[in-house]
Amino acid sequence: MTSLLRSWDVGTARAPQRRAGAVIGVAQLPLRPLLTLLARPRWHGTARLPATGAAIVCGNHLSAYDAFGCGHLLQASGIAPRFLAKESLFRIPVLGALLRGARQIRVRRGTARSCDALDDAWAALGRGEVIMIFPEGTYTRDPELWPMRGRLGAARLALDTGAPLLPIATWGGRALWPVGSPFPRPRPGRHVQMLVGEPYTVSLQEGETSQQAARRVTEELMARIAALLGRLRGQQPPTVLHDGRRDAHRPEVGRPQRGYRAWKQTS
Repeated sequence: MTSLLRSWDVGTARAPQRRAGAVIGVAQLPLRPLLTLLARPRWHGTARLPATGAAIVCGNHLSAYDAFGCGHLLQASGIAPRFLAKESLFRIPVLGALLRGARQIRVRRGTARSCDALDDAWAALGRGEVIMIFPEGTYTRDPELWPMRGRLGAARLALDTGAPLLPIATWGGRALWPVGSPFPRPRPGRHVQMLVGEPYTVSLQEGETSQQAARRVTEELMARIAALLGRLRGQQPPTVLHDGRRDAHRPEVGRPQRGYRAWKQTS
């Protein structure tokens, strides 16, 4: 009974650092049964999710389903889902109000306030909360759907705060909710798998600058996520991950890169 109350965040079953708040508390009532019906989730390794203390959960990013799927996993495991989400989502009527009410953390890319998200995430970790980050910063553009190289934010937070990194892999979300589709496309027998890895801490090595350490930690983190995904897929991940920074079109920055328009006109 206690675990059930903790899962649904009833009363004082959770510690204050794990409480989700009223917005998520109400939203979970229709969403959790619906997500269970749509995705038929299969979760592995949930015992590795921390019962107490701060942590930085990092996963691969396949589609719009991932936020719902990871949020479902965390909430059902007794952990308030706190995501770093792009600024544009907060500008959508109703959705923006819900995100703010649910205490999600906005990321202002390409602005003078782009560091605010790390400050807000730092504060959440200081309170002993768990935050969820997709280090790729966008849906993977790898042709085989492996993770891309990650951004440095999660690594910097882990190095600066000492909070453990906890890699997680998900598979099946792209088929359930294809990129570009406004709604999921469920089919009989379709399900989403998630595998939680081992948490681990990182630190600055002798002779490293903070930038070098962040790059090293990010590479290791994405390699761990790729290895977990390989276990779900029953395949060997690539030794070198796709570098999305070299792509002609990078939707996550909100505009085509230099030369993209000319390439598009001739393609």
